[in-house]
Parts: sequence; structure tokens; C-alpha cells
Amino acid sequence: MDLQPYLTALAEDLDRATSLADDATREVVHRIAPAVEPAVRLAIVQALSDAAAAITSQLEESVVTLRMEGRDPVLEVRPLGTGADGHPPPAPGDHGPHPEDLDDRDSTLSRVSLRLPDQLKLAAEQHAAGAGQSLNTWVVQAVRTATRAAGPDGPGRRSTTHHRSRRVTGWA
Repeated sequence: MDLQPYLTALAEDLDRATSLADDATREVVHRIAPAVEPAVRLAIVQALSDAAAAITSQLEESVVTLRMEGRDPVLEVRPLGTGADGHPPPAPGDHGPHPEDLDDRDSTLSRVSLRLPDQLKLAAEQHAAGAGQSLNTWVVQAVRTATRAAGPDGPGRRSTTHHRSRRVTGWA
């Protein structure tokens, strides 16, 4: 779902709302609109996520999920009891794959609310941008690398898996 038309409409509404204001006020609004775009985008995504959860609570046989593709949210409806790949989740007692078994075929996604100190978040965003990745993709790869490095026997065990380019989706 492309959010740009909604963000553009909001900017146009702000422009119309200040059409009778003096030039200084209009200039401030023109500078504020792009500055608040990331916060507005995040609020829209949160509203979509809440809507997906509310809709899911009303459905008996399906679940609505929200995932991100770059900066754009994607809503999906799938049968209840299946992962993003359409297969059932692991059986009870199966605590999932060991870190060394995780690879490109990871199919189920879990949403995690992550609270970071502002400076750490800024540093992570800079590293992600330097790598040409979204913050989410960068965090997923960092966690994957850390869990592979720790391995099932604890810290210090290094995986011999060779890293290659891959597409990762999900929430962090």
C-alpha cells in the first residue's frame, strides 16, 4: 500500500489551511510538513496494524497481518494456524530451529516492539543506511548474526555459514 497519496493529501490540506496566513506562517508550515512525514507515516502504519488486529479478532478462520516492504505496508489475509508461507506452525514442544539452522527459508514472522535509546537508534539507522538497508532488515541481520555467533553451546561458537545477499522481511 503506497502511503504517498495520503501524505500528499495531508500536505495539501495544510497548505489550504494556511492559505490566509501571512507569508512567515506559510513558510513555517512548508518546512514542518516534510519534517513530520516520518511520524505521520509511522502513525498510519500503527493504525493499519491496529486495524489488522481488530479485524483478525472478528474473523474465525483467518488472520490479517501487516508486514513492511521497504517503507510501504502490505496487508495479508491468510488461514488461521498457518505461517506466512501457508504451512502450519511448529508442533508444541518444538521450540523452533537452532540458530545455526536459520537461513533464507525462515517463513514465519513475529512482531516485536523494540525500545531503544535515541542515540542507539540513530547509530543503528546510520549503519543500516550505510549498508543500503532498512533499519528493520539491518536489525534482523544483526540478530541473526548474533544468534549464529552464539550457537546452541553459548557465546564464542562461530557458524561456518557463508553470508550471501538475501531479502528479509518482518518487524523489529
